[in-house]
Amino acid sequence: MFSELVKKNRSKRIYNGSDVSFSLLKELIEDCRFSASTINRQDIRYILINNEQICSDIFNITNLPSTHKVDIKNKPGAFVVMIVERNINLPDTFLYYNIGLATANLTLSATSKGYNCVTLLSTNLEKLAHIISLGKDKKIVTVIAVGKSDQVVITEDVSGGDVSYYKKDGNIHVVPKLTTEALISQEI
Repeated sequence: MFSELVKKNRSKRIYNGSDVSFSLLKELIEDCRFSASTINRQDIRYILINNEQICSDIFNITNLPSTHKVDIKNKPGAFVVMIVERNINLPDTFLYYNIGLATANLTLSATSKGYNCVTLLSTNLEKLAHIISLGKDKKIVTVIAVGKSDQVVITEDVSGGDVSYYKKDGNIHVVPKLTTEALISQEI
């Protein structure tokens, strides 16, 4: 069951316009709060956004319209912005470990509830901080789009070589994934 959920948890960039409620977003954060956290610091805080205009403003500063050519009508229904204190005093390796675990829990939770996500690291964080009126004492560490998608995304096993995304049959987004054997460096 878990393996199937992991395989179904694909990044989706094109959404169908469905609304995303605050109650759903809070359920996702409920699952995030049980993520492992270095020294149990639990430093990450979440800004939940489902306001139509603000979602449009955020969409326009991500790489969705520019790099991926996603039309505004296919923007996500919500965004979750992860923030931390600017002077967090935690090594980056620990911070990014915590962010990764929280992101995994959030996206797996969304997938289990019939929603889709994409982590948008190519977002203009300075503009985003302005849009959400983020205080100078905080910094954005991750932006995750949440919504419902009809986009077809499949994986394809490869043993090496090019692992770049590509389109198949016009609209199927293919994600090459290295096989288990290709990932194992040694068995000792």
